[in-house]
Amino acid sequence: MINQTLNPQQLQYFFEQLWKQSLNPIWVCKVVPNDFEMVSANEAAMRVDANQIPGALISEILEKGGHAPELISGYFACLETKQMVEFEQRPWVNGKEYLYRTLLVPIINEHGEITHIWGTAHNLTDFLDPQKELLAINQILETKITERTKQLRDAMEKLEQLSDTDELTGLANRRHFNRHLHALMNAGRPFAILFIDIDYFKRYNDHFGHQAGDACLRQVAECLQQFQRQPDDLLSRYGGEEFVMLLPDCPLHEAKEIADAMRSAIHDKRIPHPTNRVPNVDYLTISVGLTLSPAGNHDPDTVLKAADDALYEAKETGRDRVYMIELTSN
Repeated sequence: MINQTLNPQQLQYFFEQLWKQSLNPIWVCKVVPNDFEMVSANEAAMRVDANQIPGALISEILEKGGHAPELISGYFACLETKQMVEFEQRPWVNGKEYLYRTLLVPIINEHGEITHIWGTAHNLTDFLDPQKELLAINQILETKITERTKQLRDAMEKLEQLSDTDELTGLANRRHFNRHLHALMNAGRPFAILFIDIDYFKRYNDHFGHQAGDACLRQVAECLQQFQRQPDDLLSRYGGEEFVMLLPDCPLHEAKEIADAMRSAIHDKRIPHPTNRVPNVDYLTISVGLTLSPAGNHDPDTVLKAADDALYEAKETGRDRVYMIELTSN
């Protein structure tokens, strides 16, 4: 290929056609104190912003057209560095966002001074809509992931609750009780334990049937729940007709009062139990074994055995009563 140099007339014609026919905005500004004055702008530039008329200051055009501050910053960067500057613009035209890659080129005279800045912008708007679509799709996916994560977390929490709950009574189950007991022991907190047993429950089941027995267990559970004093208290179904209550930071005398109140409340329910062998009673009764663990002084097995021994003594001494065993500090 033979390199050919355009003569001045050809070069002028070339730039005139570029100015008129280009679909991209082209403009020229003159450097003035603390600003830049518009000298000329082609039709493509005017379509983007009709305020780009000769004599208008760039700062005024930006204010009227709502352009981003990157544009004026680009002019000053070009003036300071005397180098070409390239950056992105997102003007709004007739309610639609456009994307332009803007180029500013300094025009330097023979004295090394920038007298004018020539600018052009390449329209990348066709890439903007797909980009927005991808962002929207990404947002939808992120929302769905967040929703699915929440659903999974809720399902896991529900599963954990179910695994810690007695299906029949809705109370905490033995697994939950053991975990709570070990937490109290590890924290070194004192607590009382009440072992509660329904007197002659097998006779009740044999007389009324297992369906009535289940209903009876639910009634007893509902009655005992009212004696939980604070969120840390825990009433659990320990197994069969046996319940257990943990009372953290509860003095022995207060635990004894709660146990007596429980026994009286079951009396007051007057749940018929014609085969109850407690003397002079033909309704449901309970026996309660009680012990207190001083802070961090005993292992769980020792505390549970003491409460179980207290319940055994309550049964052996006639049932329908509270028996207490006090553990001493080590």
